[in-house]
Amino acid sequence: MRIFSWNVNGLRSIMSKNFEGFLEEYSPDVLCLQETRMSPEALEKLGELPFKNALFSHSDKKGYSGTAILTNLDVSDGGEILMDGHPREGRLTRAKIGGCNIFSVYAPNSQHALARLKYRMKWDVDFRRLVKSFDNVVACGDFNVAHSEIDLANPEENRLNAGFSDEEREDFSELLDGACLSDVWRERNPGASGEYTWWSYRFGARRKNIGWRIDYALVSRTLLERVARAELLQKVEGSDHCPIMIELR
Repeated sequence: MRIFSWNVNGLRSIMSKNFEGFLEEYSPDVLCLQETRMSPEALEKLGELPFKNALFSHSDKKGYSGTAILTNLDVSDGGEILMDGHPREGRLTRAKIGGCNIFSVYAPNSQHALARLKYRMKWDVDFRRLVKSFDNVVACGDFNVAHSEIDLANPEENRLNAGFSDEEREDFSELLDGACLSDVWRERNPGASGEYTWWSYRFGARRKNIGWRIDYALVSRTLLERVARAELLQKVEGSDHCPIMIELR
């Protein structure tokens, strides 16, 4: 089972670019999307997607956030997840496929000057509690945090910025440890630097490879022996993020 995850920065936008070519080239068994930015009404107008099953989570705020899981495999359970005490921002979608609980995750950005850090930390705690209530977890998506210094191009310049604050990084460590999850790409590439999944649209950042690795596939340690591959598909364009992929035997 090949599971792909991609922050598409707008589903309508990516479908007008190379989305069809991406599907033809990679033929994902499961595709987790983030930042779909689709209301239920807009989704109805979008047209049919080339997948048997399509699960979406929407934000109450129009044109904002949103996640999805698309697959041609059988889905035994799943749908939108709303955590108690949180606004409806479409940040979590789950699908149970082949005994695995697959999550499409779009974690909150702590914003400029860490204006939303307090909320982000509450979200982290509640998401960790949620994940711990499931077994055989594959949590894929944009976690909006670079875990270590080798996960971004300029760590010293970003220590007080959203996505690289001490609090966010510590919360991510607690997610891995507390929910018994593995960052499978990093475990297979422990010293690799200069390997990113997001680049700003400004200043030619992607061409210069000034980026961040903030998109992850986190897998329950009980599933590690099933992981055959973990890749960052950095040549795939169409968004400010690139897709990532893991393959489970």
